[in-house]
Amino acid sequence: MSGTNSMLKILSYTIFLVFLGTTLLAQPRNIQALKTDLPMKVDGNLDEPVWKLAPVATDFITNSPVYGKKPTNKTEVRVAYDNTAIYIAAYIHDDPKKIRKQFTPRDQEGRADVDYFSVFFDTYKDRQNAYQFLVTSRNVQSDARVSPQAQTDFGVYGDVSWDAVWDSRVSYKADGWVVEMKIPYFSIRFSKETIQDWGIQFLSFSRRLNESCFWNPVDPNVNGFANQFGDLSGLQKLVPPLRLSFSPYISGGYRETPGLATDTKREWLKSGGMDVKYGISESFTLDATLIPDFGQVISDNVVNNITPFEVQFRENRPFFTEGTELFNKSGIFYSRRVGSVPGRYDEINQEVDGGSLNDYSILKNPSVTRLYNALKFSGRTRNNLGIGIFNAVTQPEHARLRNINTNLDTSINTEALTNYNVIVLDQALKNRSYVSLTNTNVLRNGNERDANVTAVDIALYDKKNRFGVILQPTYSKIFDKNGGYDGFRNYFEIGKVSGKFRYSLNNEIKSLNTT
Repeated sequence: MSGTNSMLKILSYTIFLVFLGTTLLAQPRNIQALKTDLPMKVDGNLDEPVWKLAPVATDFITNSPVYGKKPTNKTEVRVAYDNTAIYIAAYIHDDPKKIRKQFTPRDQEGRADVDYFSVFFDTYKDRQNAYQFLVTSRNVQSDARVSPQAQTDFGVYGDVSWDAVWDSRVSYKADGWVVEMKIPYFSIRFSKETIQDWGIQFLSFSRRLNESCFWNPVDPNVNGFANQFGDLSGLQKLVPPLRLSFSPYISGGYRETPGLATDTKREWLKSGGMDVKYGISESFTLDATLIPDFGQVISDNVVNNITPFEVQFRENRPFFTEGTELFNKSGIFYSRRVGSVPGRYDEINQEVDGGSLNDYSILKNPSVTRLYNALKFSGRTRNNLGIGIFNAVTQPEHARLRNINTNLDTSINTEALTNYNVIVLDQALKNRSYVSLTNTNVLRNGNERDANVTAVDIALYDKKNRFGVILQPTYSKIFDKNGGYDGFRNYFEIGKVSGKFRYSLNNEIKSLNTT
């Protein structure tokens, strides 16, 4: 009998230890940040004394191609900070001769033959939104804003249209390569608490081995990404810096289009404006631009669109890339419509070329709508309420035509004075859940087409992140000279979101007049 009791005790202790081990594995890993008062030199050599004292994050776990294995190469990461920035030092052990080192453009390392290291910061620890900073083995930077709606692409886990100002250096050692990073506080947003804990994650990728590994395990069978971060503790007395910058510009030029003596077109080109960025608080930023010049922005590829649907291009204008995770929350705001091609641009070209205006020649037909000004207010409170307000005013555009017979000029309005407005409220809840409200308005001068669209985006997950419900109702109203019309759309989905086997039931309803 006593032997049976002993066996039961041993079995009970075994079950307890297995349960305890499982519980410990489920807890996020933690690393302590070490504060330094000594000057830091970002050179990739890790000579500063703080790197010898800082705790080490190691024992990474593979994510792909197979989850849960010990990585082929060891990675060691340390975190330090001072009154101006947070610093990351990563030592990736490998054979230097075998490290892939293709030189790539910024934000385009995903499909390249190159190794990289990345750090993620969830500064509000809401387990949904984060910042990503990535450095390749050629010291090419990538950065992105991580959110539940952001699309992932290989090593990038967020919206790469967001760009920040930060520093990095790479060096090669006899047994690997080193990444040293400096992320200034003005490049990220965080609360003004005396003592703070952030979510943090490290990613190391070897192209040769096609192996990606994370410090805190990222299980493909678990729904979500930022909810699988580790913890960064020990941040004390962080002081958000004053974020105020002015960027005035002025440009001029002369353009002459040769033709007949009476048809030579001469034009003086002049423009001027200013961009302003002001950090109203540690969390909120006000961006303003007056008569912006986007002439330096990369042009779009030419697309022959033979479908009845609008072609959507990536946003490259700097003003429209700050806080995009808020304004894109419900998927109804497309910023490229602000300052797009005037509504009657193509119509004028067609009417002059064999249409009702074939007696006219085009002197000027602007292909881009200029902005008078734009304002954007965005940020997130310490209670994880995201607030975004956007407003832009575009100038009216006119095509200038000349009558071939009378040699008289006429002007035709191709785009009315227009105001664009967006308001977003996004409340992050426990267990990766959130509720968002987005309202967009377009108001044009005169009897032109106006629009109002309201969308709600709700995602609810249980405490164990196994089951979820998504609800996305949208209502739109169009106002035009014919009286207008309205439409609605609703998407509903419920199902099992984590585990090796997942299932869901979804339903989508659209009215005929959905915009």
